[in-house]
Amino acid sequence: MTARATRDTGLTLRELLAFDEGGILRLLLAPSGQDVAITGMIIGEEGAARSYEGRIVLAVGVLPSVNDFIREAAGRGAAAVVLRDDPSLDPAPEDVPAEPGAGAEAGAVAVAERAGVALLARAAWADWDDVATLVRSAAAYAGAGRGDRMADVTAGGGLAALASAVAEFTGGSITIEDTAFRVLAYSAIGPEADELRRSTILGGRVPDWRVEELRRSGLLRTLWSSDEVIHRPADGSSPERLIIAIRSGREMLGSIWAAADAGGPFTEGAARALRRAAEVAVPYLVQHRLRESGARRREEHALRALLAGRGDMSTHAWTLGLAPDQPCAVVIADPADLGHPAKPAPPAAPPTAPPAAAPATADGQREAVVERTMGLLAVQAVSYRAGIRVLRDGGRVMALVPVRRGAERDVLALARELDTLAASLGGAAQGAGPVWVGAGPVVPSPLCAADSRADAELVVRVLRERAASAAHEPAAGVGPAGGGGTGDDRRPAGEGPAAGDGRGPRRYASAAELGAALDVQRVLDAVRPVWERGSGPVYDLVRADLASGGELVRSLAAYLDASCDVGRAAKRLVLHPNTLRYRLRRVRDRYGVDLDDPDVRLMLTLAVRLATRPPG
Repeated sequence: MTARATRDTGLTLRELLAFDEGGILRLLLAPSGQDVAITGMIIGEEGAARSYEGRIVLAVGVLPSVNDFIREAAGRGAAAVVLRDDPSLDPAPEDVPAEPGAGAEAGAVAVAERAGVALLARAAWADWDDVATLVRSAAAYAGAGRGDRMADVTAGGGLAALASAVAEFTGGSITIEDTAFRVLAYSAIGPEADELRRSTILGGRVPDWRVEELRRSGLLRTLWSSDEVIHRPADGSSPERLIIAIRSGREMLGSIWAAADAGGPFTEGAARALRRAAEVAVPYLVQHRLRESGARRREEHALRALLAGRGDMSTHAWTLGLAPDQPCAVVIADPADLGHPAKPAPPAAPPTAPPAAAPATADGQREAVVERTMGLLAVQAVSYRAGIRVLRDGGRVMALVPVRRGAERDVLALARELDTLAASLGGAAQGAGPVWVGAGPVVPSPLCAADSRADAELVVRVLRERAASAAHEPAAGVGPAGGGGTGDDRRPAGEGPAAGDGRGPRRYASAAELGAALDVQRVLDAVRPVWERGSGPVYDLVRADLASGGELVRSLAAYLDASCDVGRAAKRLVLHPNTLRYRLRRVRDRYGVDLDDPDVRLMLTLAVRLATRPPG
């Protein structure tokens, strides 16, 4: 495996952990104490000739044996080993006793303790790039306080000390900002400070109108692309300014702004001081970015696990700031499957001519429409009310909604708003299909959020299947007059279930509204494995008929749904009643299926439902 190493540094394990404000690493063991020196980094495994002396080794990739990896790294002089937080670790070997009931992690800790090497675990929400960036930035941070006065002052007080030091070296007022123009640090504000600087500091960020003005003037483009100090002359009430970008390699991290708002000129070495300040600021802004990114990803990881019912539910709820007795519900918005039309054509006879080939970019265009739609729905859900947590998951949007006492209707109201927004965006008209929105029931605690999520998913499935079924139903008047219809006597694929009355299939609902339909879906899910393994007349009928077009299955479905009323079922199928009676006799005569037997009717009811619905 390819491995890399950092330059030698004076970093210690203690300094690495102190720099890690985002919680990327967790210390499991430090047998030699936390002041052990880390002189570099190894990513993965290297050949036997490579020394690991004093280095931190990242256990990247699939390892045959974690315990052997730890032993080898320690034997080659590694200072520390980092494992995944949730690895399939080896159990403790027989010659290394572990605590009773301890898991695989305890086995790895025992091996590391015996080998005399520090052991750390990577957070489950983080990846190896996060760890590598953390180690490199911590090394730069450790070295930033060595070399000159500006670096030494900053090492003792962070960005606030750096801003004050730069103000002294340049003779100007300083703000240090991230790429979102949020103020991270600033020097003291004097009475002569201009109004823009005051409003920026008091508001915590550069005003939007100012950012737009800088964008129009081309200054931001120059700042993002230049390594040099940019000079902006005084203009009316706006004082002279010097600006420089803060970069790690070519990655933009932020900027430093110096304003000569005291009326006097900048010092002679102001530009040189800003260049040095931009170098000193790098590890601090990387730390800021890691902290923010870590907080977002930790919350996303906790929300994903909470909705999946995986891991320590109480810890996940605490990470999200949710009280254990907070009622909540889950709302899911799920786009139509891009691999199929929104209203699929029924499996009828093949067309007489092949359809025209779709443009090569059609799928890409649909995906772009769906991505834009779902992104806007996520924004809408977040902004609906404070405290709603939103997760993008495999194209879906899932919202965890804290519910106030007596405000349970807010959950369905959010589903309605998402449906209205999706419809207004016109995704279906652009070939992307509708968006289905399901609202799960209110549960008494976020610890039960997975139950609400499961019901919301069932609501989406039921809505989608009802729409697909309605799209296959024949419209009144379709088919030969007087009946005698064939397997093709269905509504044209392009028409909805109520094409003439201005209504389409309902695209949103709550679990309470669908009621028994959800229970039926659960029963079908439970029965499906039994059906797939079974045999007998009903199985032979369904499988053989579906292979030849499904005419009998559709007829049976209508007949059973109409409580075995031939007249009602024939009307729904747009058939003459005698045609339907003929088909029902075929069921008895050809396959030996007795429709008068209640058990057989129950089996058929389940069979036709299962045969016409895809697995969940």
